[in-house]
Amino acid sequence: MKSLGVALFSDPKNPGDGFFSVGEEAEPMNGVHELSSDTVWVTNIRPYDFMKNGFAQLRHLRSGNYFRTDVSYLIREMGIEGDLAEAATRLAEVFRRTLDVLSDAFDFAIEDVSLGVRQEITDQLVPVQISEAINDDPVLFDAVAQSIQYNQGRAGGANFPKGSKIHSFVMPRSALASYLASLALPCSKDWSKVSFKEGTLRVGKANGRVGWSLDSEASFENMLSASKSKFILLDIDVREIDRRSSSYKSFGVGDRTSRHWACLEEVAELSDYAIIDIREGYACEKVQGAVSLPDMPDEFSFSRSLANEIISLGVASNRGKTSPSPWAALVRAVERIILGRAADAFAAKGLCVGSYGTGRVNLFLRSSEHALAINVASSLGLTPPYSLIKEPGDPRKIAFNRKLYYRSNLLDEAINITSFVDKVESDWLRMFVVGSVLKGESPLPIQTELDRLLDLPEKRRLKLFEELATSHLNDLPDVPEDDNLEDAGENPDNMVF
Repeated sequence: MKSLGVALFSDPKNPGDGFFSVGEEAEPMNGVHELSSDTVWVTNIRPYDFMKNGFAQLRHLRSGNYFRTDVSYLIREMGIEGDLAEAATRLAEVFRRTLDVLSDAFDFAIEDVSLGVRQEITDQLVPVQISEAINDDPVLFDAVAQSIQYNQGRAGGANFPKGSKIHSFVMPRSALASYLASLALPCSKDWSKVSFKEGTLRVGKANGRVGWSLDSEASFENMLSASKSKFILLDIDVREIDRRSSSYKSFGVGDRTSRHWACLEEVAELSDYAIIDIREGYACEKVQGAVSLPDMPDEFSFSRSLANEIISLGVASNRGKTSPSPWAALVRAVERIILGRAADAFAAKGLCVGSYGTGRVNLFLRSSEHALAINVASSLGLTPPYSLIKEPGDPRKIAFNRKLYYRSNLLDEAINITSFVDKVESDWLRMFVVGSVLKGESPLPIQTELDRLLDLPEKRRLKLFEELATSHLNDLPDVPEDDNLEDAGENPDNMVF
């Protein structure tokens, strides 16, 4: 296998001067021609510009999203936007370790994988039969394809705060990946049709109006109870969305095509803030352990967390544009449910949610809102961009609040939300970031120390990890009693039937 390096250009749209690194101190360059063809170089060139400028023809160059998360996002996440040399050095180290983890678990060589590692993982994990099983029914094929949405966007007419800039707040990657990998997945065979005695089932609530009837509530609860062992797709019509959620949670916004099909789990979440008509559906069995995945340990490592994220997204992606996967439909829906609840907590504090999905919530923030956003993110377990951390945090405001992810309904049980919350709460990298927030300093130095532990033998690694945990986590706040925590994620219009 060829060696791996990182090449960052001052102007990625017109690549010229910049810096490159193979894991040692970065060196300056004047152009692509100075990059050795004996190394595979991950660049900061966006995929569109990469293809447009013909770089795909060069076997030793890769676009910025080669490891799924775009290089520019990772640079902003680590707070090193202003120093290309440092960014190249740090990312070269991270990507080399990420590649080591993936190479140990999957059979591939980077010189043979040109478009992206995630697609290669999908090709190895997702059986062809998962999509082949729906090819003979065009309606079912369309139902699965429409039920897949990766990111939730902001409604077109919704305004952004004047003077705001977009910032990404990231869910602990290893915690989210491990949780998503534990979900029971559709077997995608022996599909049956779903219908309702009432013909059309009206469910949900919005703007003080209730769509539920006694019969529709009973039917819907029966479906949710069945969803522990059944994967259910529903043909729906969203009649009304609550005005408080419409700007950032409108159904289908962010998808490239219009939708009227969705997983039951997504419809259940929608019913908390929308009135929906359900016409019909399809169902098949769910299977626990449908795919064999490598272990996902070392949740203290940034590199390992990137690898874990790529593995879980490998399961949650299509093999190709003409091969929609029921696995992708379910896993992406559950991920957006969780991130949508995190978005609710930000919105409840008056912060502008831009979009969410694929492990992050994007906010439009003014500089005066940075501290508030960090507090809310910390209470949710999300990590803020490191460059925003300027002052020591208040332990009462940044303590992890489990209650923000619960809605006290059958859906929480159906998707096992407690398993997710437990994984986030115990994520070591998250705790180290919180320790840095308490001190008002960037987590990058301690993150780098932690990441380098992956290069050590296990016994030595664990000993040094314990030393780092002892020295850096002594100031972590105790979680306050539940009664004293703010219920920022709860909807004041919730109704108990």
